[in-house]
Amino acid sequence: MYKKFFMGIAAMAALTLVSCSSDDLNSLSDNSSKNEAISFDGYLGRSAVSVNGTRGSVLDMPALQKLTDGAFGVFGNYNSTDVQEFGSNWFNNEQVTYDASATPVWKYSPLKYWLPEGHIDFLAYAPYDSQYDNQVSKDNQKLVFEVNSNIINQKDLLWANATNKKKADKTVTFTFKHALAKIGYTVKTNVVGEGTTITLNKITLAGSTAAVPTKAFYTKGTIDLSKPNGTDLWTTSTFPERQNFEWYKGTYNVTTSASHPDDNREKNKDYLFVIPQNFESGHDELYVIVDYTINYNTGVQATMKWSVNSKIEKNFEQGKAYMINLNIGLTPIEFNAEVTPWTGEGNSETGIDASWN
Repeated sequence: MYKKFFMGIAAMAALTLVSCSSDDLNSLSDNSSKNEAISFDGYLGRSAVSVNGTRGSVLDMPALQKLTDGAFGVFGNYNSTDVQEFGSNWFNNEQVTYDASATPVWKYSPLKYWLPEGHIDFLAYAPYDSQYDNQVSKDNQKLVFEVNSNIINQKDLLWANATNKKKADKTVTFTFKHALAKIGYTVKTNVVGEGTTITLNKITLAGSTAAVPTKAFYTKGTIDLSKPNGTDLWTTSTFPERQNFEWYKGTYNVTTSASHPDDNREKNKDYLFVIPQNFESGHDELYVIVDYTINYNTGVQATMKWSVNSKIEKNFEQGKAYMINLNIGLTPIEFNAEVTPWTGEGNSETGIDASWN
């Protein structure tokens, strides 16, 4: 993935980011070569793995490029020794944006340059948020992330790190990973009878089925940007608050094909992005509650509102996508038939005597 200085975005959606001012570094630079700006080459790791997991939007590379308020933020810590040390003495939540007409396409200001000795350890996350200014130090590499209670405003979250980077590297590669779990749904019915319609009214995810349900999902957590993978990435114990989600509310006539209300994901981005959480047996509890209306329009006309629920026992893991498949069915009226045998038929018939002399 390494590229020459100031190359553009590469095949695997590579990010090129050029990053002290040259005036500040003249006295520290080699006399044998000109100063070289620090450049970053990165790409988005494989999209969230589909497991079989909606108003937030997925943060893929095209979406990242469209974020005009900052695609991602960078922290970088310079150390003159070989000791790995994260912090922000070189980059402190540096805002990086994409401009296809610029060279390089990934921009930030002011530019920063490699020193001839020492190394830099880097942390990065996306999308950029100014609230994280001055949040990373040698003693802390964790950021507090809050899951928006309004699903349409929920954010996907990416993180990456790159360690022991030196002038000889020229290009620093970030491999961004998805930090959250993504959950989606489909709905269908087994009702095929003419004149019978199932209308979806509401989908709720909650911690119980009580009239005032227990709350299920984490509202906040801290993500450790220094972690190379999902192991011990999140800490949630310091945030006891939980929340439920009203996933869908409206009227949608369910069909026999697995579908989604207004199934245009670009328009109806209602994926849930949640902090990884274990809802398997013995851990937290989660229920999906579905409210719907049954309409009979043949014979006796009737309308009935109904509610069903199902317990979801699943460990929602970092970087994985889950699809909850809802199947709203009715129990068909079925017939069976049998004929009661004649009493006394065969060798045990009841005799009736008639005789004449």
